[in-house]
Parts: sequence; C-alpha cells; structure tokens
Amino acid sequence: MDTDSDDPWDYLTPRDLERFGKEILNVDERKRWTSAIALGASLPYMWRKKAGVIRELIYDKLELRPGDRVLIIGEAVDTCGFDEDVKAKIGENGHLDVIDIIEEARDKTFAKERGASGRVGAWRWDYMGEMPDEHYDCVAILQAVQHADDWRETGGDLLRVMKPGRRIVLTEITLGEPFLAKIDTDVHFQSIFDRLSAAMGVHLGELSNYAPEEILAAFDGLVEDPEAFQWKGIETFWGRKP
Repeated sequence: MDTDSDDPWDYLTPRDLERFGKEILNVDERKRWTSAIALGASLPYMWRKKAGVIRELIYDKLELRPGDRVLIIGEAVDTCGFDEDVKAKIGENGHLDVIDIIEEARDKTFAKERGASGRVGAWRWDYMGEMPDEHYDCVAILQAVQHADDWRETGGDLLRVMKPGRRIVLTEITLGEPFLAKIDTDVHFQSIFDRLSAAMGVHLGELSNYAPEEILAAFDGLVEDPEAFQWKGIETFWGRKP
C-alpha cells in the first residue's frame, strides 16, 4: 500500500486481496469492470426507469405530429426506447432517421481525444453535410449534447435541415459542474468516483460538458423562444426555428 499515491487503487490492503482475490490487481480487468459499472446499461436504466417525466417533456416540446419526418442524433437510442416512442407518435406515415454515436463517443472518450475546442470526447459533427434544406420537421439530440465540438456551428447545421416553425430539442444526463459539486459533498461519493475514474483511465470530470447557459448562448438568435430546464442532473433545451 502506497500512502503517498494519488491513485486510490494503490491503497488496496492484504485484507482486500484476501476477500476479493488478487484479480483486482489486474489493471486491465479493473478497467473493464469499472467501465462496465460506470457506463454499461447506465443510459437505458436511467432513461427507462428514472427519467420518465423528462422523456414525456422531450416529446411534448418536440410537438410531434402524425406524418412528421424526424431526425434523432443520440446515444443508445434503441435501448433507451427513444425510437419506439417517436415512431408511435408520428405513426405509419411518419419517418424517423437515427444517427447513434455511442460507440464513436466511447472510443474517443476512452482515447481522451480532444476536439478543436479542447473538450475530451467531442468532435466536429458533419452528419448534416449531405442533407437537403428543410428535410425534417423536428430534430432531437438525445444524450449526445456533450459530444459536439461547437454548438453554434452544429446548431446552425441542424436548423438548416429543419422546417421553419418547428422545434429542436437537446437533452443530456450530465456530468457537469452541478454533478461534481454534489460528489464533493461526501467523502464516500468522492472515493467511489475517484476509484471509477482512476481505473477507467479518464477522470469523469474531464469529459466534455455544456452548461445550459452555453447552449442558450450558442442558439442565441437562431431560434425563437429558447428555454432550458434542469431536473435531477438532466439538462434539456428547446427552441423554435423562425
């Protein structure tokens, strides 16, 4: 046990090894399991079991109609059930396109790749490059907000492919400043958080994150009636294309 180390895993004791096995000394296995604890199943569990009220808020603010053409860019869109929900609301005559970025996001985050903004796990989105103007009625960014490198540029591109008078919605279960502030209120939370981050090889507090004020500023002048709402670590933004 190295009591001068900043790595919490260096504080394992002989009693820990006796109870949990020497396998916990294997750095690769530790990374695999802590990553699974931090990320595996977390999004579907949170969105399906813990955040039902926000799911309904999202759909309400999108103002979905039967026959709408909708674009979703997000993470774990299928396992979170977002695609099923939207299809049920737009009906058989509607059309849904999904761009799921979860694997690209995980790869870039674990590799600590930084976008032009310097944010870890963020990159320039070029998904809308070939899309025609005003192709979609609504656009929803569901659990992918943190991964866009420049929301002023990205927001403009997304609004280009939307029809006037319709809504865009962004939502994210965040790891931003409010979350980190809560972690700092209790040494138990700090210890668990530090062990997860150390084993994964990337501190969760380093990850890209946008505060509601940043999203509001990015869309300033681009949408009408912009609003932002926060609930239990979930941040949601919506606005109407002029």
